[in-house]
Amino acid sequence: MSAEPTGEQFTAVSGGVGTSVVSNENTTLRRVLIPGTYVGTLNLHDASTAAGTTSTSQVLSLGLPTTSIPQSIEVGVRCRNGLVYQATGTPTATIVWG
Repeated sequence: MSAEPTGEQFTAVSGGVGTSVVSNENTTLRRVLIPGTYVGTLNLHDASTAAGTTSTSQVLSLGLPTTSIPQSIEVGVRCRNGLVYQATGTPTATIVWG
């Protein structure tokens, strides 16, 4: 028996400062996977462009410590405009949306 597709997509955030558009349309931020050791901050915004990120568009902010147990954070937030991440430091994570 095969599993039904969920329509989920993912993108990796890997060690660097920057702002990237994950999706420029209505979507749901499903979860964030954090693999373990990292340093920095990962901010996720309900925005369709990098220029659209403001303090009021932010839906999640993760201050990522130097050591941690690998984990998955279930979010389930509906983003009306799209999904953009901002990374500072050298965070490593996987963002799942769909």
